[in-house]
Amino acid sequence: MSGKDRIEIFPSRMAQTIMKARLKGAQTGRNLLKKKSDALTLRFRQILKKIIETKMLMGEVMREAAFSLAEAKFTAGDFRWRVDDIRGKLG
Repeated sequence: MSGKDRIEIFPSRMAQTIMKARLKGAQTGRNLLKKKSDALTLRFRQILKKIIETKMLMGEVMREAAFSLAEAKFTAGDFRWRVDDIRGKLG
């Protein structure tokens, strides 16, 4: 520990009281920051869980959509021109 890390202070009761107050303030600040960090970590994990669930659901939806498209192509053949025709009439 170098001399730069130390606070130059005259050893007296008043200085001790001041340093105790500073220490108490630093500990309180650290505890508040720790609580905030824990709350943010918890919120982050909740959001991450929701993202994972949504991705899994999206995979299932895409799988079902691909199967429905294959089913439609099998029953109706190539129907792109019909979709383009209907879309042209609408817009």
